[in-house]
Amino acid sequence: MQPGGAVAFESRRLFLWAAALVSAAAGFAVAAGAQQTGSGLVVHIEPEAHLSPLSATLSFTVANPGGIVASDPVAVNAWVRALPGQQILVTALASDIVGPFGRIGRSALAWTGIMQTTTGGAATATCTSGSFEQDRLRQLISNWNQSGIARCTVVFSLTTQPSWPAGAYSGRVDFALSTH
Repeated sequence: MQPGGAVAFESRRLFLWAAALVSAAAGFAVAAGAQQTGSGLVVHIEPEAHLSPLSATLSFTVANPGGIVASDPVAVNAWVRALPGQQILVTALASDIVGPFGRIGRSALAWTGIMQTTTGGAATATCTSGSFEQDRLRQLISNWNQSGIARCTVVFSLTTQPSWPAGAYSGRVDFALSTH
């Protein structure tokens, strides 16, 4: 016998004994009147959602008071596996804008959304445009009710009324993704 051959022989012998015991037990169960059932696979897939980014820091520089001032574009990416019949919501909540003379309300902030890509059930979704109102969530992506992926590019801007004094302005927008 080669070195290690005894171990290999003993392992095969144990395997054969285990196989014989399993076969005998199965035969005994059938003989005892147990029902044989087929095998099946059950897969349970849970709803899941991912959103990126969760927030965006906004920076504006007003050089010409009264002009439209826009942020850099923000790509909002949402991936959702929802239950049938659920509405998918991508929302935003803006903080107050801070300018050279202190805080100004979030109602000074507007956005324009453009859908870049969609897959699956997000094909019917649309990016929205609008302005923020005090303490209100705003829907960034609408008409989405099936699993899929949506990528919306959003540009935030200061509203033109009133005419903002020259200087640096900043704020933050928090994004959320939910299904109902």
